[in-house]
Amino acid sequence: MTFQTAILLPSQESLLHRLQHVVLYGQQLTVLTGDAGAGKTTLTTALVDTLDDVSSALVVCPQHVDSAEIRRKILVQLLTEPVFDDEVPLPETLLRLCDTLPSHSHIVLDDVQYLPLELWAECIVLSQLSLAGRKLSLTMTAPADYLNQILAQLPDTQRPLLLPVAISPLTMPEREGLYYTLLHRSEETPFTPREIVKDQLQRQQGTPAEVVNLLYLALHGESTTPKKRPWPVYLAIGACMAFLLASLYWFWTEAEDVVAKPKVQTVAAVRADAFNQGYGQILLSGYFDERGRLSERVQESADVRVEAAEVARQSKTQPEDELEDELESEIESEIEGAYSQDEALAHQDEHQAEQALLSQQDTPVQTQQAQWSQASGDAKAVDKQVETFAVEPVSEPNESRNLGASTASMLHPTGYTLQLATVKRLESLDATIAKLPDANQVQIARYKSYWVLLYGQYTDRQAGKQAALDLAQTALLPSPWLRAWVDLSGYELQQGSVSREIH
Repeated sequence: MTFQTAILLPSQESLLHRLQHVVLYGQQLTVLTGDAGAGKTTLTTALVDTLDDVSSALVVCPQHVDSAEIRRKILVQLLTEPVFDDEVPLPETLLRLCDTLPSHSHIVLDDVQYLPLELWAECIVLSQLSLAGRKLSLTMTAPADYLNQILAQLPDTQRPLLLPVAISPLTMPEREGLYYTLLHRSEETPFTPREIVKDQLQRQQGTPAEVVNLLYLALHGESTTPKKRPWPVYLAIGACMAFLLASLYWFWTEAEDVVAKPKVQTVAAVRADAFNQGYGQILLSGYFDERGRLSERVQESADVRVEAAEVARQSKTQPEDELEDELESEIESEIEGAYSQDEALAHQDEHQAEQALLSQQDTPVQTQQAQWSQASGDAKAVDKQVETFAVEPVSEPNESRNLGASTASMLHPTGYTLQLATVKRLESLDATIAKLPDANQVQIARYKSYWVLLYGQYTDRQAGKQAALDLAQTALLPSPWLRAWVDLSGYELQQGSVSREIH
């Protein structure tokens, strides 16, 4: 008898015997319900300890848990050689691996109120699953309110598949017995009258946690908490301090004149400013002079044309519309010619001014221009090199280095094969492949983000089992997993054979 079963109360022992009977002979999903502190975890732990001939898997469900983690914790405890995929539902995995399961398996899930709903559905299917020569039972713990929510979501045909088992409150003799038993084990003698203890126990709901809390209170007393001052007092103190600081600042501080820091003028900056102004005036002086003369000529020509049109209108030698059109066309052509001449003169003056200014500059200016030209040429060379690199394709590292020239999917053959390993990185298969007697029978498959090592091809299941035994003896590998090619429809076989470079 273990420590957990040694401290059980009579009502808890009776409930434990009932749970044992349901596990051994029942066909329903047992759900043990009770409030917090009622002893659900204690009963399930005692149930696992008392079932000697049953292989049990006990999993405590944490908050915000995902389905893959719970599946992994269950299968690791049930299977001797855990070769499985935790993304596959539990019924499908156990059906495929039923040969490796013990004769009677028992799954215990504590605090199932944190489980996803998809795992609830999988557990209901597992409770009704029929395995060849194998028995499977499930026990879960949850609060009564949460179980009522689950039952409300199930259809009427599936509600009988769940067997709720409620934990009854402790009777008064059990409460007193538990209190004084724990008090005796604590080896302390607090001065608490029996009548007061009995009165306090009668006011409780009847859970073991309440009895333990009452004993802790009798041994250690209530925790003293410091008295907190009300927040208006702190608010008033803060307001007074702020008013005092504002008054001191108002009477004692004086406004300081902000003196703007003058801009520091250097000799180089003054010379550069004068050079830029002179250079701009030389470049644009001819342009603006010619533009002024052009505008004067255009204005004079327009006045002359207007006077001529006025005289012609008075003489009525031509129609009025023809005179206006002819006048407008002549003015436009003359303006365009003047602007063309003005632009040519402006370019010529600009070139002459630039040559004159460059001739007046010192040697450092010419050197700087040469450096600018060289930098411009280097920049063009760099751009050309970048374009060359952009055209060339970038070769990515080939993850399937030993799978031949192509990694496209292949059609699956018929029959059976042996699955030896499932890894994340392809390089992890090197050591396993090195132990195999014939590398030509090795095949690599891709399943989601995993690489799967397959070996051999067999027509019937008996030949595959014999090959697995021979391979386990010759290559010193764990028992290979015999798989049917029909079950590997989701695996993508890679083209090509494994080269001996993998050694």
